[in-house]
Amino acid sequence: MQLLLWRRRALEQQLPAAAFPAGSGAPSLVYLWASMFVVVAVVLGFALSAQRGVLPAVIDSQDDVVTKLASTISVSTRAWSEELDRTVADRGTGTDAQLLSRVVGDSTSVSGAAVVETASRRPLATKGTAVPAGVLPAEIPLDSAFGVTTPDGPVVLRAYRLDERRTLVAVHPLTLRNLRLNPDAGHGVYVLTPDGGTSLMQGANAVGQEHLPVVFQGLAGSTSRQSREVVIEEWPDRRLVVSSAPVGDTGLVVVSLLAAEVTGGASLPTGLLLGLTLLMFAVSSFLLMRVSLVRPIRVLLAQAKADACGGLTPHRRPARIAEAQRIARALALTSGDRPPAERRWRPTVLQGLTAATVVALLWPAGAVVLALQTPAPTVPTQLVRDQENRAEEASFALGSALDAGLGTVSRISRSVDPADRERTARVLRRELAEEHRLRALYLVDRDGKVLASAGREPLRTAEPLPGEVGIQLDDAVSRLPVVFAYNLRSDGFAVVGEFDPDRLVGLVRRVDGRVRVVDAELRTILDSEGFRAYQPVGEDLVAAAAVEALPGTTVGHSTTADGAPALVAASGLTAPATVAHLEWSVVVEQDIAALRLPEMVERRWTLLVAGAMVGIILLTHMWQLYIYVRPVQRLASFADRMSRGEIDVPVPPQRHDDIGAVAMCLEICRQVRHTGSARFGGAIRLRGSDLNRTAVLPLVRRPVGARREKG
Repeated sequence: MQLLLWRRRALEQQLPAAAFPAGSGAPSLVYLWASMFVVVAVVLGFALSAQRGVLPAVIDSQDDVVTKLASTISVSTRAWSEELDRTVADRGTGTDAQLLSRVVGDSTSVSGAAVVETASRRPLATKGTAVPAGVLPAEIPLDSAFGVTTPDGPVVLRAYRLDERRTLVAVHPLTLRNLRLNPDAGHGVYVLTPDGGTSLMQGANAVGQEHLPVVFQGLAGSTSRQSREVVIEEWPDRRLVVSSAPVGDTGLVVVSLLAAEVTGGASLPTGLLLGLTLLMFAVSSFLLMRVSLVRPIRVLLAQAKADACGGLTPHRRPARIAEAQRIARALALTSGDRPPAERRWRPTVLQGLTAATVVALLWPAGAVVLALQTPAPTVPTQLVRDQENRAEEASFALGSALDAGLGTVSRISRSVDPADRERTARVLRRELAEEHRLRALYLVDRDGKVLASAGREPLRTAEPLPGEVGIQLDDAVSRLPVVFAYNLRSDGFAVVGEFDPDRLVGLVRRVDGRVRVVDAELRTILDSEGFRAYQPVGEDLVAAAAVEALPGTTVGHSTTADGAPALVAASGLTAPATVAHLEWSVVVEQDIAALRLPEMVERRWTLLVAGAMVGIILLTHMWQLYIYVRPVQRLASFADRMSRGEIDVPVPPQRHDDIGAVAMCLEICRQVRHTGSARFGGAIRLRGSDLNRTAVLPLVRRPVGARREKG
């Protein structure tokens, strides 16, 4: 008995102690822990999405609308300021009246200007609309434009210090393009100024005028966009949606107010059902791995330790898996005991792992089926109105860019000299450097032949121009939509500017969703998601919307012909008048699956957790395959050799874990069978690989009478 205890203690000191992440049970535990985390995430995700409130898709849409409005105003204000900066910088030594005349011009961008006395704000000279001296701040900002509220509404001011006594103040009227607002929701767009002024620019008041100070509290002068819901006690089934965005560094803030219906959000019972079923399948797969894979190796290890110490086992229990049974048989034969009883069939370790994997994958498969069966959502009317605004915004941006390019070409045509080609080329290069919408500028003769050019190689076919001035599409070039602006001089020469397709696509890409520009023949001219020029539009709803919008109207659709949900809007390209003859429609399409509607949130969240579970299952079960299944299969093949009496080949330790400990115990039993009982309780080698072979060296005996040398 003492000998067995001594052998067991010596063996335990040599065998590896498997710690996480090693060990046969580590993958199954990691799978269970990760599954529990996903269960909690599923329930919490559905619980958070089940809160009653305004549809998140409506809030997101309003946030996008005000952000785009603020960005448009900011770009317009910046362009006006830069033009005004150049005018003031080139003022020369003229009188104040002459300077004001140059600043106001045709009153399109500057409605009025005045030179005021810096200290008293007393006007010294005025032009156009009167400058609101009474609302000027005590310290007039000179580095940027700023907004103020006048009796006629908000305006943007820009001030310049002419000298120590005089300051120039210019007035830029603040206007918004006509928006398609939802009257049923009381949708209104406001502009707040830094001085606390509030102006309703378009739409209606969703709440009484007396409540606006409370609704707008904290928004004046804000520097970041915000969106929130405001609970109105008198509205049991509606809430006020407040979305705001700052206009650059002007201090202006664009605010959108509308009353939106309250909905219930995602289904919490669905989330609980998913979490409960996931827990059930995860625990089932975990128990299957523990019973069919982990426990057999641990039982086998206990028996192997007893055999490696020389202990007797009168009755050996049969193992549950085939490989463990083969190893146990080899241990019994090398120990001189009766091998465990055989059964007709036992599952292999690979079959057990496969069964656990199939059980684990049943839940993701069921979750995907459930997600795909989620009922189709209903697109709210507010989203359709906002989509129509996006289509009009894209149409307006594209039309303005084309018209501005035509204006540049017309201006250049008056300043070039066809007789001086070198000077003309310099002018074209200088103008092209400032006009980023164009890819090429060139001068042509009556026959369309290029005489001087700047930029990239012209793509337009060398043909006579179709008129005196305008914008045309040369569809003779198939690989790119060649859109060009031209202005024919009285002497027969003309300046042509080809628009850069990438720049035009960049303009329409600013709008959320997929934007396509379609001509009257339903061919694709531009596409924000990449395109082949003149490719026919295949979608029925997109084609129908494009045809409806061609006369210059704006249309929106929330369903397809077969009743499926959709969000498509189209606007005809009719403004400015210089682009109306192109007969183009701008179609904006939103992916319903990307909207934060309750049904879509449920579907996306379910598919997300199903994908996460597939990843967890594959990771942990592949881990199980490489650290458990394959080593056990290799060890079972060595055990078969020993069962056949082949005990000359050493058993490699395989791994530094439970399976490696079993291999070492099997090697000890082989050595006992080969050498004798002196090997019980110890192994020649504890580390190594299949390529490192262990050789048993014979004992070297000293000759009789030899003495040990003393050092």
